[in-house]
Amino acid sequence: MAKKRKPSAPLAPLTGKQKSFLRSLAHKLKPVVQVGHQGATEGVLAAVEVALERHELIKVKVSGESETDVVEIAPALEKGTHSQVAQIIGHTVVLYRRREKDPKIVLPRIKPGRAAAAKPPRHVPGEGAEPADWDDGDDDDAQDFSDDDDDDLE
Repeated sequence: MAKKRKPSAPLAPLTGKQKSFLRSLAHKLKPVVQVGHQGATEGVLAAVEVALERHELIKVKVSGESETDVVEIAPALEKGTHSQVAQIIGHTVVLYRRREKDPKIVLPRIKPGRAAAAKPPRHVPGEGAEPADWDDGDDDDAQDFSDDDDDDLE
């Protein structure tokens, strides 16, 4: 039986770039654990624990005879092993859990400035040249567009 993991802080969700990186690493891997028709049992969770501790990134194959679908088994594996799902493809789940001692996989970092990228400044009336047809922000739009001819739209 696998040893119990000590409780740790909740895992930060993987970004799209990190999932893509893990998928590229997992492409060449073969499934190391197979889930049978009984689903995510204690034995399966123990095997996944051992495999994650050894490899950090694993593939788990869900058999076609399983009573539950792979979409239902993946969250159970994720929660039961404190890992993260990097991909679900067909009947295969890719799981990742960073090893506490001597991690081998280094995920791409999240760039701090990218999440809150600055938007281009909005036009402020009265600053710079402005065309006559621009809305100046007040509620008298009828006056702003009074010189427009709608006759050519008919």
